[in-house]
Amino acid sequence: MTTPDHVRRAGALDGVRPDPRLADAIELVRSRRQPDGTRPQQVHHSGQEWFTVDVPVGEPSPRLTPYATRGLRWWDDNAGEEQS
Repeated sequence: MTTPDHVRRAGALDGVRPDPRLADAIELVRSRRQPDGTRPQQVHHSGQEWFTVDVPVGEPSPRLTPYATRGLRWWDDNAGEEQS
């Protein structure tokens, strides 16, 4: 799960708005968006791997893209509102 989606889910449980201190992290996730809207796989951790979960580094990730898109949409829809 990406940072924006994690924060979105936590905010939904607590009923709080996006924390403005996350703006740099949000912009980092936003900057990795490809022109077609996908997010590339950024890293592959070493160690034993029983099966491949995602695509190789640099390829568009069908696993990461929905999380990042949903989290950024939530941020954009709620970050401008006053904190409760």
